[in-house]
Amino acid sequence: MKINKRYQQKLKTHQNLMFAALSLMSEEKGLGELSLREVAGEAGIVPAAFYRHFKSMEELGLALVDDSAEKIASILKDARKKGAYRSALHSSIGYFFDYVSKNRSLFRFISRERNGGYKKIREKIRTAMETIASELALDMRMPKSISFADTLFASQMIVGVAFQRASEFLDLDGKDHQDIRKLKFLTVKQLRLVFVGTIRGRKRIRTKIKV
Repeated sequence: MKINKRYQQKLKTHQNLMFAALSLMSEEKGLGELSLREVAGEAGIVPAAFYRHFKSMEELGLALVDDSAEKIASILKDARKKGAYRSALHSSIGYFFDYVSKNRSLFRFISRERNGGYKKIREKIRTAMETIASELALDMRMPKSISFADTLFASQMIVGVAFQRASEFLDLDGKDHQDIRKLKFLTVKQLRLVFVGTIRGRKRIRTKIKV
């Protein structure tokens, strides 16, 4: 029983450290600008206790990427189930931006660290995005004439667009509904062009082969 309680407390502190790092990061402050002492203090523990959970701030950042990717994958999974049709795309994008709005620190972290100072974190973010794109490609509703390679390429573009637009969304004033609607409209339009371009591109190739 004591061991179980001790383990639960360790998990709680582990999560508290990640939440602390996210809460301390802002539009102007990234992970590389946070100190171990600062994060430990925000989490309510002494600096020396930090090392019971993470070897370094970089390792904490890697854990944040894993946690972020898992949460982002869950929202995109719902979008995948709705398919690639126009009405579904509109609702999926709306749902996605609502999720971004409720998890601003999470997406700001991913957006900043994609080009941040820690190489391992940049690589892990790229790997996470590739994994999300691969899962998306498996579930995308595309004509049978479209190869899986083309579907995967399209899904990679979709994930890239989603993350880029999420970054732009975070820079908007949350009360500026007109700009938010415009961004959502442009996102839907851009993603529809990805689908249309993939399908038409394959048709052109098939036509040239027949000729």
